This record gives sequence, C-alpha cells and structure tokens, in this order.
Amino acid sequence: MAEREPYYLSAVTPAVHALVIGVGGYPYLPGGPRFRVGDGALWEGMTQLTSPPRSALAVADWLVRGGQGKWTVGLGSVDVLVSCPPGDDLLKSFTTASVEPTIENIREAFQRWTERCRQHPDNVALLYFCGHGLQGDGQYLLASDFNRYGTAPFSQAFDFDETRLALQQSGPGTQLYVVDACRDSCLERPGGVPGLAVRDIFKSNVCKNELTLRLPAFDQAHGTRHEVSALTRALIRCLEGQAATPDEHGGWEVRTDSIRRGISHLLAEELGENGLTRTVEATGFGDVPLYHLEGPPPARLTVRCLPPEAAGRTKVACIPQHPPDLPTVDCGAAQERGPDQQGRSVQEWRVELTSGFYTVSAHCDSTTMARPHGVFPPHSRLSMQVVQ
Repeated sequence: MAEREPYYLSAVTPAVHALVIGVGGYPYLPGGPRFRVGDGALWEGMTQLTSPPRSALAVADWLVRGGQGKWTVGLGSVDVLVSCPPGDDLLKSFTTASVEPTIENIREAFQRWTERCRQHPDNVALLYFCGHGLQGDGQYLLASDFNRYGTAPFSQAFDFDETRLALQQSGPGTQLYVVDACRDSCLERPGGVPGLAVRDIFKSNVCKNELTLRLPAFDQAHGTRHEVSALTRALIRCLEGQAATPDEHGGWEVRTDSIRRGISHLLAEELGENGLTRTVEATGFGDVPLYHLEGPPPARLTVRCLPPEAAGRTKVACIPQHPPDLPTVDCGAAQERGPDQQGRSVQEWRVELTSGFYTVSAHCDSTTMARPHGVFPPHSRLSMQVVQ
C-alpha cells in the first residue's frame, strides 16, 4: 500500500467500509521498550509480532487497489491502524505517520467507522484485526498498549464477541469480521473486559448477513516472521476468486457463504498438508454476494484413475465446453504423490485450469473413457474407471 492515509468516498450510495488493525509492536510486553521485568511470568509467551502489520497492510492494499473484479456496492472507506515491534523498519517506506493502535486510538477509529457504516442500511461493514488475542468469557483482542497498567492490563483490550453482538443491533445489513489472532486461554480471570460497543438487551438485530472468520477457541494463529499470515493470505485468495461460484447470469461472484465453506481448505493449502489440525471457525447467517469477478477464476483439477496401477498407461486430457474458446489441455504423465492412508502408491494428475465445464478424457491401452465435469475453485477432484 503506497501510503496509509484513510481512504474515503462519498456516503450517498451503499459502500464497503473497512477498519483494518494490525498490532505487532507491544511496548509493555516482552521485547518492548517499556516492559517491566516483574511481569515476565505472566506474559512471557506474548512477545513482539512482525506478521500483523504486514497482514493488515496487505488487506488494506487489496481493498484499495482491488483484484480482478469489483465490489457489489463499491468501496467507501478504509481506515488502517498498525504498529511494528522495535527494529522493524516496515513503516519507514511510507510517507505519512502511522496511527498507533492503542486502545484509545482503536476506540476513536471504531466510532468513526461505525458512524460511516450506519449511513446507509445496504453498506458492508468489514472489521479486520491481527495481533495478540486471548480467550476468556469472550475473545479478548489486545491493543498495542496492553499491560500499560500492570494492575489492570486488560484496560487496553476489548471483547470482540461483545463488540460483534452490539454491532448486529446498529447495522448495517451486512457485516464481516476477520480476527487473525490466537485464542489461548487467559492465565487469569480478567473480570469484565468491555467491548467497543455496548449491547441493548431490549433492542432487536438489524444485521441480515454476517460472516465471522477466526481460529477455534483455545487455538493459535499461524504466521511466519516478516510475512503475511496464513489466514490473511487465505482470505485474500478467497476474495480474488478462490471462493467464487457461478452466478445466475453466467458470471462469477464471491459470496459470504462461499467464503465460509472455502476458507478452511485454502488455509490448509497455505499451511501445507500437515500444518492445520483444526479448521477455521467460520460462523454467521445469511448469504449475500460481495464481489463480482471480471472472468472465470483459475481452479485446480485432480484426476485419479481406477485401478491405480493403470495410471502409468493412461493419458488424460481436458476438453473445454464452457468457456468454449479455450484450448484442449493435455495433462501429461501422472505424478507420484506418495502413499495413501493404506500405504499404497498414489499417482494422479494435477492441472491448473480456468473454471468452467470440461469433458475429461482418459485413454488407457485401447479404451477411452470420457466424462463431463465442472471445475470450480479452489479444487475439484475426479476418478476415472479406465479398466473394468
């Protein structure tokens, strides 16, 4: 993202309004310049983070610059608050001053964001947080000045669940929440950690469509130092088309429900086959289109033949039916993919295609089998019986 000035457009028409928070620098936690040594036993596992500021800026950059398509209601505003740990020079390449995600600054930005979100009932509200988190009665998200007051460290934190439930009462109609933070159990009972908004028990909800993405309770977030986090990369891939489905007009769109169904698969791909033991907690209600693509997205097709020992004698090709102007794809030779759960050798074809409908042809010895098959993101599978 070239600069961190807030991105604002007119509020006359429905629009997406985003509040993006990435907390990597925690001055009052281990490794920070104001950490008190006496607090070490309590917070020793909560150190400085390099992934959250990069992840937040990646989300903001994608929102502003966009992908190969457009939002259903356009982009209205993007507010970004980020902090980096000591020695991290990420923000030096930007010309404007960074807004530190202290609890006070988060609350002020949140107030402005909710006011913009409420200006039109058809707005889309997006709240993204990446940083330290803990799990108590709710999920507590920690501002950059967390532990500033050692006797009341959670004064610089907020309850995400209380915040989300309160926003359902105030609008807009579509709300998206992405929390890229750990949910480790609290080491102490913090008492009442307030939300950024307060629920009214006598008020009904006005939110019609909601999607919340986060790690399961008592799980840890995944990230590599100085890189965008795995969950955030999976989220951006969803928006870029890897959670897209065909719409009624023959185009492609990303919907809240398609993100909910696809995010765990994409996160597993980001982490590798052995990197994810639990799926993303993707909850919500309703289903609404968010993003329209300019064309069909790429998708992977995996083909296996039956019986497996015939793979070395089989040739596979994909003949496009729709879109019809694509060339036939020769899938080449099957590749060894290691043993299956029974210890048997697995050979299969993995080919990157443009999403659509194909006739998959498998020729083995003197026999040719052909089947129609829809190839949709992120990954389609097909088994072909080539020997009876």
